[in-house]
Amino acid sequence: MEMLKVVKNEQTILKLSGELDMTNSNIIREKILEMNLKDLILDFENVTYIDSSGIGVLISLQKDTRYKGGSMRIINIENKLLKLLKMVGIDKLLQISEK
Repeated sequence: MEMLKVVKNEQTILKLSGELDMTNSNIIREKILEMNLKDLILDFENVTYIDSSGIGVLISLQKDTRYKGGSMRIINIENKLLKLLKMVGIDKLLQISEK
């Protein structure tokens, strides 16, 4: 999993690529929390896989941004990953937009 920080129109977008799974999800979570962003935009255009630990990280990050009075969005998510998030009901908790 790789992460690239891009600032566009005064918004910070974190472009993720690869797999968000148990081997790296906590590392990614800690790196994102260290940035101390109030509003979080995760670009999933190049995310190929997510497992339950990755989903747990998304929920944790969502709670953190709400605690700060901000918001979290996932953008450019592939249809197959969106279907997975819908199956487990996470789409009701997160702001998600498809490609």
